This record gives sequence, structure tokens and C-alpha cells, in this order.
Amino acid sequence: MIKNKNLNEIADKLISSSEQYQKLREFGNRKNYPHKIKQLQAKIQEEHSFWAKKNPSQKLLDLSKDLTFIQSIQDSTLHKERIDLLMSKYGLK
Repeated sequence: MIKNKNLNEIADKLISSSEQYQKLREFGNRKNYPHKIKQLQAKIQEEHSFWAKKNPSQKLLDLSKDLTFIQSIQDSTLHKERIDLLMSKYGLK
């Protein structure tokens, strides 16, 4: 019983530490635009591949424009406002 209680306490501490680490990491990446660009490119590429398999639509055209933009600004932070707009558009933090 005591062993299980100690193991549970240790596990809870590790989970708490892990959650705090994740929160700090997310907070640190809020202004990390190269990281945001990588996230956006992965997300948009995934959605573009999905919609490319379907019939051509307005959604595919929009994704193509966004993908072209993201690929054109690799490792550039000149378009911070547009990057932030795309982050919210695609539900990324």
C-alpha cells in the first residue's frame, strides 16, 4: 500500500512537471516565428494533400495560396502579422 502511494506521488509529480514544461515551451514559442512557420507548413501541407485527393474546390485554391506563401518565406520573420493570422486560421498556437 505504501509503495503504491509513493509511486502515485512520484507519478503525479512527473506529470505535473511535464505539464509545466509544455506550458513553458508553448509560451516560449509564441514569438518563435521559425517554429511557427514549420508548424504552419506541416499543417497546411497535410490539409492540402487531403483536399488534393478530393475534387478541386475553393478550399484547395485557398490552401495552395497559403502553402505557396509559407514556402516562400522559409525562415523569414518579415511577415509576422500574416503568420499570426494563419496560425489562428489553422487553429495552431
